Amino acid sequence: VGVYFLLRPLLGTEEIGWVCILAAAPFAACGFFSYHGMTAEQLFWAWCKSEILSPKRLVYRSNSYYYDAIQGGMRMKKPKQKKRSRKEKRH
Repeated sequence: VGVYFLLRPLLGTEEIGWVCILAAAPFAACGFFSYHGMTAEQLFWAWCKSEILSPKRLVYRSNSYYYDAIQGGMRMKKPKQKKRSRKEKRH
């Protein structure tokens, strides 16, 4: 509708009709659009909710239960002394 009223003083009726058809084509194509089982309207609403209404930064923190379990034992162990080579023993 906006395209029609903006271009009415500049173009003739036939040209305005074609421009209106081209302007409406992306909206008509949304009817055939599907992403992860959502229609275009559902996708747009999900995007608005996640990016505009409630944006938050997600941080991934891994939990290593094995590392947590052996961490106490690692602290209790004393580091082993390196064996001296023969050359170091002579000097």
